[in-house]
Amino acid sequence: MSVFITLGTYSNEGAGGLVEGNTDRRAVMETFHSSVGAKLLDYHITRGKYDFCATVDADSFEMVAALALIAKSSGTVNDLVILESVDIKEISNIAKTAQFTAPHK
Repeated sequence: MSVFITLGTYSNEGAGGLVEGNTDRRAVMETFHSSVGAKLLDYHITRGKYDFCATVDADSFEMVAALALIAKSSGTVNDLVILESVDIKEISNIAKTAQFTAPHK
C-alpha cells in the first residue's frame, strides 16, 4: 500500500455544513475511505490555504482519485490536491544507475 496526502478546501456549501451540521468529520472520513478498502491514517482541519488534510493508506492512486471524484461531485469541497508519499532512498538508488548527458555538455 502507498501513503497519499489529500489537501482541500470546503466550498461555501461545505463550510455551511460544518457550521450547521453536527457530524464527526473524522468518523465520516474513516467510513468513506474504508468503504473502498483504504485506511484513513490522519485527518486535520487546517488553517491557511487549505481547510483540511487527510493522510491515507491505499492500494493505488486510482482508489484515492475515486474518493476525490466523489467528494468533488458532492459540491462540498474544492481545490483537492493529492500527493503521494515516495521512498527517497529508492529514488536515489535508481537515479544513481541512470545514464544521462546534459544537453549543454
